[in-house]
Amino acid sequence: MTASPVLDGSRLRRALLAVERDTAPRLSPDGRSIAFVRTDDNGPELWIRTGDGAERRLAAHHGEAIQDLRWTADGSTLLYRHAPRGRESWSLSGLRGAAFEPITIAARGSVTGYWPSGTDPDALAYSRRGPGSGRGDLYRADLGDPGGEHRRIAVNPGFHRWLVDGALRPRGGTRLAEDGSTTIVLGGDLDTGRDVLTVPVDAVPDLAVYGFSRDGDRLFLLTGGETGTRRLVAADSGDGTTSTVFEHPELDVGGYPIGNDGVWFDPVTGRPDVCAVMDQRLRYHGLTERARAAVARLAATDEHSAVIIDRSADDRTWLIVYVHDDGPIAYHSYDPVTGATEPLFVNRPDLAGHRLSRLEDFRFTADDGRELSGYAMRPRAGTAPFPTVVLVHGGPASRDYWRFHADAQYLASLGYLSLHVNYRGSKGSGGEFRMAGHGEWGGRMQRDLYDAVAHGVSAGLVDPGRVAFFGASYGGYASLLAACTRPDLVRCAVAISPPCDLVSFTQKPPPYWQPLAVLLRRQVLGDRGGRPLGEQALRRRSPLQSLDASCAPVLLAHGVRDPRVPVAEVDLFADRARDLGVPVRYLRFEDEGHHVRSNVNRRALFTEVEHFLEAHLGAR
Repeated sequence: MTASPVLDGSRLRRALLAVERDTAPRLSPDGRSIAFVRTDDNGPELWIRTGDGAERRLAAHHGEAIQDLRWTADGSTLLYRHAPRGRESWSLSGLRGAAFEPITIAARGSVTGYWPSGTDPDALAYSRRGPGSGRGDLYRADLGDPGGEHRRIAVNPGFHRWLVDGALRPRGGTRLAEDGSTTIVLGGDLDTGRDVLTVPVDAVPDLAVYGFSRDGDRLFLLTGGETGTRRLVAADSGDGTTSTVFEHPELDVGGYPIGNDGVWFDPVTGRPDVCAVMDQRLRYHGLTERARAAVARLAATDEHSAVIIDRSADDRTWLIVYVHDDGPIAYHSYDPVTGATEPLFVNRPDLAGHRLSRLEDFRFTADDGRELSGYAMRPRAGTAPFPTVVLVHGGPASRDYWRFHADAQYLASLGYLSLHVNYRGSKGSGGEFRMAGHGEWGGRMQRDLYDAVAHGVSAGLVDPGRVAFFGASYGGYASLLAACTRPDLVRCAVAISPPCDLVSFTQKPPPYWQPLAVLLRRQVLGDRGGRPLGEQALRRRSPLQSLDASCAPVLLAHGVRDPRVPVAEVDLFADRARDLGVPVRYLRFEDEGHHVRSNVNRRALFTEVEHFLEAHLGAR
């Protein structure tokens, strides 16, 4: 982006600490309006922006999370799911008609998925899981009669997720086996349905089911494996045969989290016409001549990556965003024929006027010879070597992207270099690379992070005496383990929602993880043709078990509502650390879950982060 004058640092940091203001945009079928989520200190609200640029608030859900916005086929109703922040138990609501009258569709239980009809704008199917149940039955609702009875159209025969076509017919589902594999079943019953594809447990993270073709004859999905890359596959719903629609030889099909997962469909024909892969930057591949011409104009530049967000029903208008590393996301309308764009709005207007740091590619070779990559962000002031914070992404089968990174920008404003490493086990570079992380929690994956620091030191970027680790979820685990086992390297660590005990994590996973318990155990224990890690090895790799008085200072943060990592586990780590005399600061958020979401809580967290890093790394 074009550089602007530097403004007051405190104003910049306040803007960086706020969550994105305008997110999750959805283009109306006629291409004239955009629904989106606007978030402030009170919480999220639903808004609409009309073609003349006017904006209007539609509904408020303060203290909740909103996701999964969709329009009905004719644009008469805007549908969405919402839940109390951190609870992950979703209600389904809508806003109907020109006046956007609120309607409640399903408020009891948890709505795990929903499907607007492709032909009848008043018809909707949804799956709802009752209290204490792990399976959701399938219901049909009439949006024209929101107070009417909802007809149960199918009792769940054992599916983890339903497969529903555009006519709202239950066509099958995904079945989880005891060995952790997932099978795609076509047919409404487990006994009579056809198994069209079984995905082994180690390849389950690559699986994503998109849905049926317009005529219902093919089911589109993404799948991968231990060898090869994640690819787009079509399964014939008649005979169950599968065929590859698109595959890249080196990179997985995938995209930015703000857009589709690497596949876009022509809204006129219903067929896939664009796929994308992510190297250091996003790369598009058009599957038709028209799509190839349209995406050629969206190729990444040094200044931005363009991400397709939505397309109008006639495909004459696309909603895209330009992702910048040094400024907010900018929403634009895009004409796929002429290439003309029109700016709409940005997701973080408070950042206007601030000059920000840039991301640069960061490549190095691990000590076992594997080539690894990621990104580095330097502070705008000062000279290398810098005090450094290693920002460890979660997952671990996630990845870092070239994008605007508010946390890294915040650290840069304080004078810290940040490193963002796609260690082995990260997604994007094929099944072998991702599965190379199996059995390497606290092992080879952890050493990749240490090798990144060593490379930064040898390159003259990193001050070896002032290094911190910072992460959430798996990133929190890796940061906490670094503080416990490498205090010679890591001066301090910030850990958010960290798994602290791999023994209990693998032997007694929380109920939230039960559907994926086998996969999680294999990720942690390994056992890909060899022996899995034993309890003694797990203890050495567990922050709770490896904790001693030499541990580096730790800042912990955790949401009491977290269904993934029990708060009692983090409480126990904090208590033991204090008993040993380890400096610990512990922030316990009563209204958060696995992530720190609210503006108020983010400000509290990063105020502590700033003081903590200054005390242990020193400010430049």
